[in-house]
Amino acid sequence: MKRQAEFIDALLRGAGPSPELLGAFVLGLLVVELVGNAIYDLLAAPMGNLSIIWRPLLIAAVLVSLAYALFRRDRQRGAGIKVRVDKSRLAPPHAGLIWLLGPGPFDHLLFALRHHHKGGGGAHCWLVMQDVELVRETFGQLSQRLLAEGMPTRLHPVYIPQLDVEAAYGAVRSALEREAAEEGLEPGNVIADITGGTKPLTAGMLLAALTTGCAMEYVESERDARGEPLPDTLRVVLVDTKFYLAEDK
Repeated sequence: MKRQAEFIDALLRGAGPSPELLGAFVLGLLVVELVGNAIYDLLAAPMGNLSIIWRPLLIAAVLVSLAYALFRRDRQRGAGIKVRVDKSRLAPPHAGLIWLLGPGPFDHLLFALRHHHKGGGGAHCWLVMQDVELVRETFGQLSQRLLAEGMPTRLHPVYIPQLDVEAAYGAVRSALEREAAEEGLEPGNVIADITGGTKPLTAGMLLAALTTGCAMEYVESERDARGEPLPDTLRVVLVDTKFYLAEDK
């Protein structure tokens, strides 16, 4: 139903500048005119004479099929767009990563860990999380997934009592200043990722990172006109805080 609704919207409004959608729009105008004329002829014809409308309706059906084919072609072209990535914006590999872990999917976390592991990092990952059943289950699933992929990342849970700014701030600073040092990592070897977590936890992580000079990153992707992520466009982007650090000095 969703695809049909999108097709009808494009057919009637001519959304988008591509030749396929413009063609679908023109065909849609022809269909509207044919159906309108058929209805007029039906109302003007003697009662029971339906033979005069079958031909325009058949032509309208063919035109709708052609318009839908053009629409599908435009959609397939959009799905295959190759995006040029500015590599200067990508986060450099770090040995340690700090992530806000909650219940549910962890695909973006896996992508970030693969990014750092590919560049020679990703040895440690501190997970700021609540000690509740749903989050523990996610932690266990993540551990199994890393093991299945053969990724030697050591996971370090950092438990917080509640989901607020202060708790996240303290947990991130603890990971940066104490726990990373215990693993032999310098402050510059650790990066905080603000992709996951609730707004209060993200705010706490931002404050901790800014006040310690820790680098930050997030996982982003290209999106289509409706805001849906495009496939194969994920990337780990460095958060530029030079303006803040310059003012602070």
